Amino acid sequence: MHTTPRTLRRFTRSMNFHNDFNVSFSKRGTILGSDLRFLLLNDINDAAPSSWNITNQGLSSVLSRTFAQDFGTSARKEPPEPRGLPWLGTILSLIMSGGAKKLHEYVDNRHQELGPVFRDQIGPIEAVFVNSPAEYRKVLADLAGNTPRHFLPESWMLYNEIRTQNRGLLFMDGEEWWHYRKILNKVMLKPAPKTFFCGPCQEAAENLTKEWQRYSRIGCVIPNLEHQLYQWSIEVMLGTMIGSQWHACEPWLRRDIEDVATILHQIFTYTSRLSMIPAKLAMKLRLPVWNKFVKAADEVLDKVRKLVPEMIELSNNDGLLQMILNNGIRGDEAVRIICDFVVAAGDTTSITMQWALLLLSTHPELQDQLFDEIKNLPLEDLLQHQLLRYTWKETLRLHPVAPFLTRYLPVDSIIGGYFVPKGDLIILSLYSSGRDKNNFLRPNEFWPERWFRTGEEDSFTYRGVKDARANVPFAIGVRNCIGQRLAETQLSLTLAQLIKNFKIECENRDRIKMILRMVSVPSESIRLKLIDREI
Repeated sequence: MHTTPRTLRRFTRSMNFHNDFNVSFSKRGTILGSDLRFLLLNDINDAAPSSWNITNQGLSSVLSRTFAQDFGTSARKEPPEPRGLPWLGTILSLIMSGGAKKLHEYVDNRHQELGPVFRDQIGPIEAVFVNSPAEYRKVLADLAGNTPRHFLPESWMLYNEIRTQNRGLLFMDGEEWWHYRKILNKVMLKPAPKTFFCGPCQEAAENLTKEWQRYSRIGCVIPNLEHQLYQWSIEVMLGTMIGSQWHACEPWLRRDIEDVATILHQIFTYTSRLSMIPAKLAMKLRLPVWNKFVKAADEVLDKVRKLVPEMIELSNNDGLLQMILNNGIRGDEAVRIICDFVVAAGDTTSITMQWALLLLSTHPELQDQLFDEIKNLPLEDLLQHQLLRYTWKETLRLHPVAPFLTRYLPVDSIIGGYFVPKGDLIILSLYSSGRDKNNFLRPNEFWPERWFRTGEEDSFTYRGVKDARANVPFAIGVRNCIGQRLAETQLSLTLAQLIKNFKIECENRDRIKMILRMVSVPSESIRLKLIDREI
């Protein structure tokens, strides 16, 4: 009897006994380019328990279930797999395709080769990849359970362990997560955006515009664009937390904002490099990249933790921070949740803004159209302006900050016609579905107008969208992005402010490609050049 590598892997998974033959699927991975803040841009519906165990299962039933799938006594159909090497899986194929920075393209090519659902092992991580919009809701909402659980980089999990510290919402699971998420939903997602978000977002947009006018007037490229947008993003978060008092204390917090922005950039760079090797091995070997990662994480968390008590003292009742405190999140819990909010805010909206400005630079006619339509609109109307919203929505379709969303399955499931067992890691390939011709007309083209509805209001047809479910950058379900409302407000108001004041050009736009550094980033620094508009 011949035993295939696939059978051995299934047998190994099934034989991962713990105590009374309980099968544990609580592994955490080390690769895949998933954003540890999601993505800050990614928290979702109901979650899943912190550990997945199949209990009270005898050895004979485990064996029969495992081998039945290969010898015809079960109708369960396994997802297709690419050819790989023992233990290494297909990591050599990934390296030949460009390495971790090109993972999104590697996965997209695998989908074209194997279909909308396939299983792959990349280094130590085995997962089922899905790019079918029809399956997204099933994974994110229907199957996720009450407390969904997602993938987190091993480097961060190990760091939290060696520092013996609890972290914020992103790192929580189970009932703890659901307790704090319900409270934060009230203050982050329920109110109208103008309540907390408009003032700080508009003030940060105006500050950024004033800073960039220094460069537009002398006709030079914006220096350190990425760093400046990191600062802008952190300023929005701090301003939103503190409220109306932010204007008074912003000048003396400016240095802290600059320091946090610099360190965050380093952290995400080191985290990306550590994704290609087991973090425990990097720690045991005392590799320089591990030491630099720990040093940077220590610095940024220490700095932000010291900032939080100052922010509490300064904040007014019109700030998000006081709303969080008033709803019962206090003490160390408040510090760690707010701390992770600030850390998470560092690169999600800042990188989306980079991509939006780059794409707008290729469409001067779109800039002019937006200028004519928004130049006299008040803030509330700006937030509802469709073409402005579709500009950043289209940006996130082409360049999702987190090109992969992740969930661990809490139950045995059928996904895309294939059986996927409880505990498996599911990775939703947003980059792939966002550029699929089956989901979008002219899928690789920046065309914000594609999102305009056609026909009746309830017809759900679009000018250039075949399946709108393929674009879920903030995820859906109970663990969707807790920062979605803030991100939308921040992007709309800042884009509007820049378009009203500048014509946007880019000197190196044809050379820039998308690569992964935990999140999707430009392959080289964007050389943005702004020209003052004559109003």
